[in-house]
Amino acid sequence: MDSRMLLGKERAELASHVFARGIRALMVTTGGAALVLVIGTLDFYTGPEISFAIFYLIPIALAAWWGGFAQGILIATACSISWQCVETIEGTTRDPIIELWNGVARFGVFVIASSLLSRLRISLYLEKKLARSDQLTGAANGRTFYEQVSQAVERSLRSDQPLTLAYLDLDNFKWLNDNLGHATGDQALCELVRTVNSNIRATDQFARLGGDEFALMFPDCGKDEATAILARLQKCFSQEMEARKWPVTISIGAMTFPQPMRDVDALVRRVDDLMFKAKKQGKNRIVHLILRNSEREIEIAVGKVVERRATARVLCDRPARVRSEVESEGIDEPARVRDISTSGLCIHMERALPEQTLIAIEPLHASGAKTLLVRVMWALPEGGGWLHECVLPNRLSADELALWVRERNAESFHESR
Repeated sequence: MDSRMLLGKERAELASHVFARGIRALMVTTGGAALVLVIGTLDFYTGPEISFAIFYLIPIALAAWWGGFAQGILIATACSISWQCVETIEGTTRDPIIELWNGVARFGVFVIASSLLSRLRISLYLEKKLARSDQLTGAANGRTFYEQVSQAVERSLRSDQPLTLAYLDLDNFKWLNDNLGHATGDQALCELVRTVNSNIRATDQFARLGGDEFALMFPDCGKDEATAILARLQKCFSQEMEARKWPVTISIGAMTFPQPMRDVDALVRRVDDLMFKAKKQGKNRIVHLILRNSEREIEIAVGKVVERRATARVLCDRPARVRSEVESEGIDEPARVRDISTSGLCIHMERALPEQTLIAIEPLHASGAKTLLVRVMWALPEGGGWLHECVLPNRLSADELALWVRERNAESFHESR
């Protein structure tokens, strides 16, 4: 029953596409013919002294660009006939052989112009499509997906509508490649894209992020509706794989964001973690959660990571205060930020801190900079103290997140005072 419904849906979409293209071709042809009639009339009334040759290229260019090569040739024929009729009525050329030669030459120029413009349009379309889609499966690529999610986040915040993201990964995909060949693996990937596109809405966005990992976005979609869609496409894909006797299924991690953050990387990381949780629970599962308000507060705190590099630049070669906890011993002492690098910064302190220590650096000068969270990589003795190489952490544990939130709250309290 499901296969018949999908086949009927595909046929309906194909018929709708053919109908839309037919209507567009009719509109382009009718508009081009009307424009040729106007240009021919103006050419006749202005007389042979004023040349209208360049104006005949206008309807040809429009038809070739918006309609294609066939419409361009049709309008080129109409332009040649119109020009020839005007010259015949005006009597500017009396030799039939010359008239024939001029007509063929003009038609040849029109055909060349139509061919070049239509080919240019196709080349630009293909180049744009390749730049925004995956070459193998035809799904959107990672760059397109991140752009679409960023726009969807802004719309979600304005309309106060939820946003759902899902991360899909094929189970046993490596076995399929190793035992049946990479060509079979490519077929499985293409089948997944076809199945997903047949089960999602027109407003949803599906993309291949790399290998056998895919991402799916449901704008203005809550948990229940998104879960139903994910379960349906998971079932359809499993049925197709069983029919081909391929032991491939899908593990899906999904999260609904009532008020999503603007940090798209953080959103995708959350659903990526849920996908790995689905795999650990036995594969071929869907783990779908809703981001609660308490979790969102932590996400907002981590989202401040966007400001970190700008803060590091402001702190460079300035006095600061370092706070942290090392083996239950609190640290609260002055330090000086020496310089910054592509991955972090260096600070100079009187004591050496153990590696992997997470510290909060608070500026002591009026710079407008915020508290910065960094991780110590190593320390070397220098100038009666210790020089620490620190990096800006990308992932934080639950305890480290709590420290970050605590530092931010303390900072907000001091600012209010």
